[in-house]
Amino acid sequence: MESSRGKKVLLSSVCQPFGTKYGDGFGVSYEGSHQIMWAQGIFRTRATTMQWGIDFIAVNLKTPTVTLHYPTMDQFIEEIKKGYDYIGIAFVLTTMHKMKPMVKAIREHAPNSKIVLGGYGTSLGEPLKELADYVCKGEGVEYMRRLLGEPVDVPFVQPDITQTQSLFSIPIPGEVGYVFVGLGCPNGCDFCATSHYFDKKHIKFLPTGQSIVDSFHKMRVKHPKMVDFWLNDEDLLLNKERGHQFLQAMRKSDLPPLALTALSSVKALSQYPISELVEMGIDWIWVGFEGMRAGFDKMKGRSYRDLFEDLRYHGISILASMIIGFDYQTPEIIEEEFEELMSLGPTATQFLIYGTPHGTPSYKRMQDQGRILSKNYENFRLHDGFTLTFKHPNISPEEMSAIQRDLFRKEFERLGPTIFRVPEGWLRGYENLRNHPAPRVRAKAEKYGIDAHRMLMTMPGAKKYLNPTVVDHLNEFESRLIEQTGPMTMKERLGAKLIPAAMAYTKYKVDNDVNQQPTYARRTFRMPKQTKKSPSFALWPRSATKTR
Repeated sequence: MESSRGKKVLLSSVCQPFGTKYGDGFGVSYEGSHQIMWAQGIFRTRATTMQWGIDFIAVNLKTPTVTLHYPTMDQFIEEIKKGYDYIGIAFVLTTMHKMKPMVKAIREHAPNSKIVLGGYGTSLGEPLKELADYVCKGEGVEYMRRLLGEPVDVPFVQPDITQTQSLFSIPIPGEVGYVFVGLGCPNGCDFCATSHYFDKKHIKFLPTGQSIVDSFHKMRVKHPKMVDFWLNDEDLLLNKERGHQFLQAMRKSDLPPLALTALSSVKALSQYPISELVEMGIDWIWVGFEGMRAGFDKMKGRSYRDLFEDLRYHGISILASMIIGFDYQTPEIIEEEFEELMSLGPTATQFLIYGTPHGTPSYKRMQDQGRILSKNYENFRLHDGFTLTFKHPNISPEEMSAIQRDLFRKEFERLGPTIFRVPEGWLRGYENLRNHPAPRVRAKAEKYGIDAHRMLMTMPGAKKYLNPTVVDHLNEFESRLIEQTGPMTMKERLGAKLIPAAMAYTKYKVDNDVNQQPTYARRTFRMPKQTKKSPSFALWPRSATKTR
């Protein structure tokens, strides 16, 4: 431990550019929506997913600190030349090939700076010691406080991190606020790097329900119109006591109807009537469907069919994560489980290949059984959820990747764009809840109706990009939406005429790789000369980036 007096810290994400043409694995992206909606083309919402962890650390230190989000290598080199005592790089194994040139640049251009490596990539352990002076394994605030000689037992401060997003290259009004509720997960699924990185412990940044609600109020002091929040916690409602505290705090608050995105599990959700989730303000639930025979403890409780139907009845959107590559699966079983999931009507779906991240029980099991595929496993770029890293009893790596990509395409062809599934759910919530006895639920239902109506503008221009079956369904939804919420206003009709041009422009950008890289941001904390605050970013669905 050493004194931080007079010292300066730089914390950075890995450098851009991103994409397979730059050597990245298919699943690597600066956008969370990539791993959910990559097959949906122009119907993907777009946003830069901020490397929030480095800002969370920065705001909780006393030492002057600068953070860089997705710099180019030239921008990174320019910054490190300014003279920092410590330079930290956050990375995961899939971006290790981006981290190494940054370390080399520090050694060349800032030889007096100490290098700190952090993030889930540090689960690799011993091999990293030759690259860095320090390797942070575990929660980063406490580690950096100790390294800098700062007091450790100081309450966490929530950083001011907001997000914006776009659809068809048009900015979506409003910001999403990040609220960091906790880290780690006690469920301990054998493939989960997050859970085992923290030894199946749950680190509570906001330990009570009231503290979560207080964080909304604090964010709204700076952003008075903010109602959308992404709650960062692996299984927000698992702790029933805190969940009920949160519900009571929301009931007592004067907050308007909120739109919250949360990660949860069947086990956690089964503890509550879904109407209570509506009162909490939850709009989106990210839940693991995994595999029908996966047998994880978190999957116990209400049946998926019963739970999903109840969530959809109440207007809550569902992001379901399915895993392929369990030992019991064959191509036929995967298809059977896919059909079951499709019949549940998820709002969005993630399909990932069962993984063997370093430090997890799945890795140890495959290693003990001699099933690790060295060629794939040792190429860390392929630890992206889109590549098989072990020998499967029934499916080759090439076939597994082909099956996975086909599931994404079939899901889109079958259910259509997520951006229309969302308002369809809102409309259902509006129809079912507008006469609910609880005032907060009625207010939420009215918000559902208003938000769903706004999507009418996008429907006419979208139909030329969709297959006939999806168009027929969209026509039926459009008619129902007009019947329940009224026709478009004159202003909305004008907007509907302009949106096809925005769609065509978006298609041009995607097809020609125009403006497909993240927005660079530099932020300062307690530096002697504060620079102008950098713009902040967003991720949809009101949400979410995370890999389960």
